[in-house]
Amino acid sequence: MDDMDSMDPMDGMDAVGGPLRYTWGGFNWRRDMRALCVVWAAGIVFAASCFGADVVEKGADMLVGGKPWLRTMITPPDTTSEASREATYKVYTHVYDFAGKDYLTKGAGGKFTHHRGLFIGWKDTLIGGVDYDTWHMTNCTQEHLEWLAQDNGAAASSQKEVIDWKDDDGKPIIHEVRTIAASQGEGGSRLIDFTSELNSKRGTIQLKGDLQHAGMQIRMANEVSEHEDSTQYILPEGAKENKDDEVVGAWWVMGSVIVNENRVWVLHMTSPDLVTGQPVYSIRRYARFGAFFEPELKEGTPLELSFRVVVSEKELDAKACASLYAAYAASRKK
Repeated sequence: MDDMDSMDPMDGMDAVGGPLRYTWGGFNWRRDMRALCVVWAAGIVFAASCFGADVVEKGADMLVGGKPWLRTMITPPDTTSEASREATYKVYTHVYDFAGKDYLTKGAGGKFTHHRGLFIGWKDTLIGGVDYDTWHMTNCTQEHLEWLAQDNGAAASSQKEVIDWKDDDGKPIIHEVRTIAASQGEGGSRLIDFTSELNSKRGTIQLKGDLQHAGMQIRMANEVSEHEDSTQYILPEGAKENKDDEVVGAWWVMGSVIVNENRVWVLHMTSPDLVTGQPVYSIRRYARFGAFFEPELKEGTPLELSFRVVVSEKELDAKACASLYAAYAASRKK
C-alpha cells in the first residue's frame, strides 16, 4: 500500500472527450490509513474511505495558477452509523503541500479525530438550557448547503459557501457563510484568508469552551503527533506562554512542523477587529494551534470572524511574522 504515496497522476479522457485526471489527491497511507481512491474532475473530489462503513467523502479543490492549494471537505452528514457520522460531521478545509500532491493538514481519524484542517467551533454552544458541542460534534453536525461562489485564478482564488450547523434532529442552530481566499505572498508563501459569518437561528447563543476546545484553529498532519519534539513555535514580542500550552498577549502565533520529511512554517493570525478583543492562543505540540475566544451570537445580528493563515516553505522568524501581521492588520482597517 505504501507504494501508492508516490503514484503519478494518470491522464485520460472522460465520456465526452474532455480531460479527466485520476490521482491519489494528497492522501497519504502512512499518515491517514484511510483513502482508497480519489477522482478529481472539474475540481470536485470523491474519496472512498475506511471508517468501518462505506463512506464516500466529497470535497472541492481551490486552484491557484492551475495548482491545488486547498480542498474543502463538504461530504453530507451521514448518521446511519457511528463510523459514517464521524467521517462526515464537520465541514473543514485541507491545506495542500507546495507540490499540490499531499495534505499538510489532518483529516478524520488519527489523534483526536475531530481536529481537521482549518476548522471552527465551540465545545459549549449554549442555547437556553441546551449545550451543543460544535467542537467534538457529539450532538450536532455541520452541513454544506451550497456554493455562493468558486473562483479559481492565476494569482488569487476564492470560494464562498453556506453551511448549516444542525442539531441531531436536523434543525438549524447556526447559519454560516464561510469565505476562504488564497493568494500568493512574498517569497513564494501562501496567504489564506478564512472568514466566518455566523447567524443564529435560535435566539441568543453563547459560544463557550476553553482554549483547547473552542475557536478557529488549524490542525497539521497526524504524523506530527508521532514526532512532537520537532514542533517549534514563535510568539510575538511581549506574549507569554503559560501552563497547558496557553499563550496570552498575542494576535498571532507561528508553528513550524515537519510533514513528509519537509519543514513548513505556518503563521496563524487573528484580525484586530475580533469582537471579543485579543484572543488566547493554544499551541499544542502535536500541531493543533489557533485562537480561542468566546463571543455571543444574537439572532438577526450577523457575527463576522476573520483570520489569516500564512504557509511558507522558507523560514519565518519573529521579525517576518510581525511584519506579516502588520500588513494583515492594515488590510483589515475599514
